[in-house]
Amino acid sequence: MDAPPDTVFTLIADPSRAPEWQTMITEMGEISGRPGGVGSSYIGFYRVAGRRIEGHFIVTAAERPTLHQAAGTTRGGWARWTTVIEAIDGGSEVRVDLEYELPGELIGSLFGILTGNRLEQEFRRTYDNLRELAEADADPGRRRRPPPTGAIREAGDTRTRNTPDVPDTPDDEGTAAPMMAEPVPVRTG
Repeated sequence: MDAPPDTVFTLIADPSRAPEWQTMITEMGEISGRPGGVGSSYIGFYRVAGRRIEGHFIVTAAERPTLHQAAGTTRGGWARWTTVIEAIDGGSEVRVDLEYELPGELIGSLFGILTGNRLEQEFRRTYDNLRELAEADADPGRRRRPPPTGAIREAGDTRTRNTPDVPDTPDDEGTAAPMMAEPVPVRTG
């Protein structure tokens, strides 16, 4: 990323800015504590495999501007998201390790495989958005490319956004196929 580590860390650590770059977030709930501070917490509402999933996260490790880790739970699932940021050539290299298990009952199904592929695509889009946002924050004169359809909500918009291949479903706590995933590598160059 063509942005300094402190700029990148600030974006990652501030849950109120997550809807600007995380493509699966539909809205943020309660946020408490200092952004990026160990012990701070937040609630995020995610759209995964057509289901609305509420995640409760707490920051478990943070060293500005190089490390941010949050661990969270959902009804029947969990996630641990570790981000390492390294200064490189006047910018930043970002490495992400995401481990998760989604709630659900469809072990080993085709649906589970498709969900995993869909999630990998979303993570790649998410980190492309983060790169664009960090670079725009680092250089306010830089014009940010418009986000993909459905990727970012307008301020005050409480509707759940939809993406073309994820059907809209009622806003209830749904289930998705359980799965473990290897960390998704993020291309930063």
